[in-house]
Amino acid sequence: MKYHVFITKREILTSVIFIVGLLILFNGIHSTYKYNHALNLNTLKEYELKEGAYVIGNIDTYVGQKLYGSNGFSGVSKSSIISGKAYNFYTIPVGQKSYICIMVYSKSLLSQLEAFENGHGENIYFEGEVIEPLTDLNLNWYTQIDGFRTEDLINSFVIRETNFGRNKHIIYVGALLLAMAALLFFSAGGIKNFVMAETADAKPVYNNYTKIYNRNNELQAEKMQLETLERRLNSAKRNAVLCLILLLIGIYIVYSAYLLEGKLFGILLLLIAIKGIWNYFINSANTLAKSLVKIFTLKSISIQIEEHKQNIEKLQEKE
Repeated sequence: MKYHVFITKREILTSVIFIVGLLILFNGIHSTYKYNHALNLNTLKEYELKEGAYVIGNIDTYVGQKLYGSNGFSGVSKSSIISGKAYNFYTIPVGQKSYICIMVYSKSLLSQLEAFENGHGENIYFEGEVIEPLTDLNLNWYTQIDGFRTEDLINSFVIRETNFGRNKHIIYVGALLLAMAALLFFSAGGIKNFVMAETADAKPVYNNYTKIYNRNNELQAEKMQLETLERRLNSAKRNAVLCLILLLIGIYIVYSAYLLEGKLFGILLLLIAIKGIWNYFINSANTLAKSLVKIFTLKSISIQIEEHKQNIEKLQEKE
């Protein structure tokens, strides 16, 4: 017995959603685990710094310098746009005599830090991830600070501000994508939908109906084609509902992603979702959709359904 595999765009989309959902779910679980084992910023030692480690704690002081010609004070050693986000670099003490830069992007944290009096203020809760510097540190800035030694600055790592509260949402997104993939898979007939068995005496059985036209039985052929088209339209409608959920997930990822790569992935989900929603809309019985179909001479499932219904009525009248 031979087996034949028939892979369509639907199966490819289902596979992509499943793989992406699995990766996002794993990333969310992994991030949650690291958060539960995060380092304490207030007792952090230099030897504990490792790439990817999470750090949480309170900030009550940072290094800064007086602004010449005014009574102002600044703790921003550098500002840089990285992966589409604008970061300000502040320098905070760690351990006994060491200092490390933190990359701050959120307006709320920036406003709280700027409210400090000459670099000292009330405890501000901070969440961050230890990473290697994505840009060179501005070492010249520290030479203008009296008593600061640049050799005390840890320049092999920085701590990038991160919102760990979103980890739980990432887990939900991953689980939702997996559920969507499962729904797409089983609604299409499961494994039997694209794996077909062929015996020695039989030809392969295909998923899609071939065009049936029997001059001696036109009515039956029209009904079969009508049934096929209605099934296709219902399938497009189900996909549009799932794509609407995918659209919301894509918007969330684009909004919450820290890196450009994450935003690009979110945009990819948006494009897939828009395509699925558009596919149902242009094939629906909506008046605007029908007008667009006529203007651009497109094929519409709804119009074909109407044509077959009219043909059936004519054939029934002849009987």
